[in-house]
Amino acid sequence: MDSQEREQIPLLTPYKMGNFQLSHRIVLTPMSRFRSYNSLPQSHSILYYAQRATSGGFLIAEATAISCAAQGFKDVPGIWSKEHIEAWKPIVDAVHAKGSVFFCQLWHPGRASDQSFEPNTGNCSVSSTDRACGFVESNGEVLFEFPPPRRLKAEEITLIVDEFRVAAKNAIEAGKFFRSFDGVEIHGANGYLIDQFLKDQVNDRTDEYGGSLEKRCRFGLEVVKTVANELGGERVGIRLSPYSNHMDSGDSDPEALGVFMAESLNKYGILYCHMVEARTEVTEEKSSECLVPMRRAFKGTFIAAGGYERENGNDAIAEGRADLIGYGRLFLANPDLPKRFELDAELNRIIVIYKKVKRGLVNCRRIEMEMEMEMKIPLLTPYKMADFQLAHRIVLAPLTRFRSYKSLPQSHAVLYYSQRTSHGGFLIAEATVISPAAQGFKNTPGIWSKEHIEAWKPIVDAVHAKGGIFFCQLWHPGRASDQSFEPNVGKQPVSSTDKGCSPLVEGGEVLFEFLPPRRLETHEISGVVNDFRVAARNAMEAGFDGVEIHGAHGYLIDQFMKDQINDRTDDYGGSLKNRCRFALEVVEAVANEIGADRVGMRLSPFANYMDSEDSNPEALGLYMAKSLNKYKILYCHVVEPRMEVMDERSECSVSLEPMRRAFNGTFIVAGGYEREDGNDAIAKERADLVAYGRLFLANPDLPKRFELNAPLNKHKRDTFYTTDPTIGYTDYPFLETIV
Repeated sequence: MDSQEREQIPLLTPYKMGNFQLSHRIVLTPMSRFRSYNSLPQSHSILYYAQRATSGGFLIAEATAISCAAQGFKDVPGIWSKEHIEAWKPIVDAVHAKGSVFFCQLWHPGRASDQSFEPNTGNCSVSSTDRACGFVESNGEVLFEFPPPRRLKAEEITLIVDEFRVAAKNAIEAGKFFRSFDGVEIHGANGYLIDQFLKDQVNDRTDEYGGSLEKRCRFGLEVVKTVANELGGERVGIRLSPYSNHMDSGDSDPEALGVFMAESLNKYGILYCHMVEARTEVTEEKSSECLVPMRRAFKGTFIAAGGYERENGNDAIAEGRADLIGYGRLFLANPDLPKRFELDAELNRIIVIYKKVKRGLVNCRRIEMEMEMEMKIPLLTPYKMADFQLAHRIVLAPLTRFRSYKSLPQSHAVLYYSQRTSHGGFLIAEATVISPAAQGFKNTPGIWSKEHIEAWKPIVDAVHAKGGIFFCQLWHPGRASDQSFEPNVGKQPVSSTDKGCSPLVEGGEVLFEFLPPRRLETHEISGVVNDFRVAARNAMEAGFDGVEIHGAHGYLIDQFMKDQINDRTDDYGGSLKNRCRFALEVVEAVANEIGADRVGMRLSPFANYMDSEDSNPEALGLYMAKSLNKYKILYCHVVEPRMEVMDERSECSVSLEPMRRAFNGTFIVAGGYEREDGNDAIAKERADLVAYGRLFLANPDLPKRFELNAPLNKHKRDTFYTTDPTIGYTDYPFLETIV
């Protein structure tokens, strides 16, 4: 779709909201999801929000408690402490990495607090009144019950106003690599505390916060004023629902209430007013649009929400009834909603399930995602890899990225790997160092300590949250160790030999130089084997589904296997069997530690990378393929005789088919594959799976692009090995951002 066609769809036209340039008018509304355990946002929220972020999109985070006393329900996020600020940071960074604007919704539930939730047990909730609201039910089943609240004293109200201010300040601190939340939305809707003051069917006060319309709105406007003074009005919005009777929050004259609030908000110069339509999906009932008077009264950006679909959303924009449209359940079930609206594509359905759990009732929504797989595309056919059911045959190959500062995986890797994860997809993590002595290059990740295990966990969790299978590649570089990297300065690397390898050169420029290594003593080799074993155990503790042993590309194991390097005269050199002994000892030790069904191995018998040649690569590859069968490992991952090194592709008439026939498990091929020859390899059964490196690096949605035969992003070679957490790492566009 070209830009002219896109601009004919009102929802997809650009809009300037204060200082924010939006590329479309589709807003993710705040939706409580009950997945922030112990009030702390979790790593799976990184994926949830990043999925729904587009360049120039606008997202509003779920209702976020402003204080410990404002926890209305179990597992809702908070923003009242330093711990909450830190927990929000990677989520905010992930949304900003996709180019979206992100606001935090500040929330106090008031009397609508689940008393079965432990912090609330025995404590009265607070409100404008001491009358309880009714229970929440669905399909005749009670979800939540609320006992009578305690009426707030006038002097207590100022304290809550200040809690909103502090929470707003905290939200603006919740950014790290990019920036904080871009602003906050004050939750004044849906029967929660502010709404309990606004509505005359709830508020029965006789002081300055009750009675007249002006007095009932006083608390809400004091919150707005205080937050706007703290952040600036241009970073503040408010959500209102004058027509809603959710949580028994009705009003006798909702239009007058809505207009009064809209006019009053102008005094504070806030960015937007977010109004819920008289129709709402809470009751599944529809009524005509009633927000036009509020739209006319408010001078800033006007957002309408409540049961909108594509057609009436376009109408509201085209007719000037709103500047932006908020979508809740549709966006929940369709993370690519702007793209679906652009293509007028079919939408995923929502199944709402209410499930009883211990200590009360929790509303559990499950999305049934329906994706049709084009079965004529071999790469997109399902495959059973032992106990792992894969949805397609496209594997993320391990790719060194140099972004794990001080050997620790970072939060930006959560986004990097989750971007490349699809349900039933198989990912292999970058080369991961097995011990302190095996640190070959700066900023490569490790897996030798408890600190590394903990650093990997949120990354693994993010991949699993999307339904991916994730293996850790275990690596010892041997003599291919950068001597300018501080831990290596003045120390000889180890190898099968004492011969050095040539410098790594690109475009006439030396990238890395390698000192001559120290030949490993025979008795030392068992110690390195044990390092692989311990690293494998650590990887499983971090949550990985398995490990891949790196036996390719001129690194330590390859330095033993190749006869152009290995010049030993002991049990680990000379004959083919002896040269492969170290590799197979590693395989045996790792398989015994974690189970053979959790182990794969990568080999490159034909590669001469890092001076790693062999005089008879066919024999070497075939011997290893047959020998691996003894240990019954899950897969063998082999690099083609052709491969791309430094952007130069070499071709070879030699085939991997003998190795394919010899190995009994899953056979993965890699090395310069594209869509057509990958499909061909699967169709002709030359491989079970095909691994993609640079194509997957530059196209995080590679399976989808292959499905649609869509154009591919080109990789940016000069960003492969930088340390920037975004550029060339998580900023490659998805299809929905470029079509």
